[in-house]
Amino acid sequence: MNMDNGQIAATISKLADLLEFQGANPFKIRAYRNGSRIIKDFPESFTAMAREDPGKLTDIQGIGKGVAEKITQLVESGKIEEIDELLEEIPESVLDMLRIPGLGPKKAAVLYQTLQIQTLDQLQAAAEAGEIQKLKGFAEKTEESILAGIAIAAAANSPYSKRSPLDIGKLVP
Repeated sequence: MNMDNGQIAATISKLADLLEFQGANPFKIRAYRNGSRIIKDFPESFTAMAREDPGKLTDIQGIGKGVAEKITQLVESGKIEEIDELLEEIPESVLDMLRIPGLGPKKAAVLYQTLQIQTLDQLQAAAEAGEIQKLKGFAEKTEESILAGIAIAAAANSPYSKRSPLDIGKLVP
């Protein structure tokens, strides 16, 4: 599959989000996050490197064996099997919550595990009902920022959303 570095980086980042959401080893998560940043900013094509000589991927500082294997798998098959396995346990709709500014994988996991929130609509209903601020580690201010951020996340998810950041910024009160 022909992917640019940005697409590869986004997929590796998605894997890191899913692993963090699941509470996986923080060192593994950090390796994927660092790898994603390196891939995104790297001047040469990771697709070409993975096809020509996958062993050279680990010569790049910050790309370890695990990240290199995922890149190669992605380039060869168009997907990373571990992502598919994780998505069998974690609904993909939960990842929409990660588009809310300030709501990372750990807090999203708490919302999913304690309140069974899987969608932005469920998240909005819980926030409006004041259920989120009752959770440990969440406060009224967090709940308010979640409500404000839902508009941004919904706009980012919209199939019609080819908006500029300025347009999306206007959605926030």
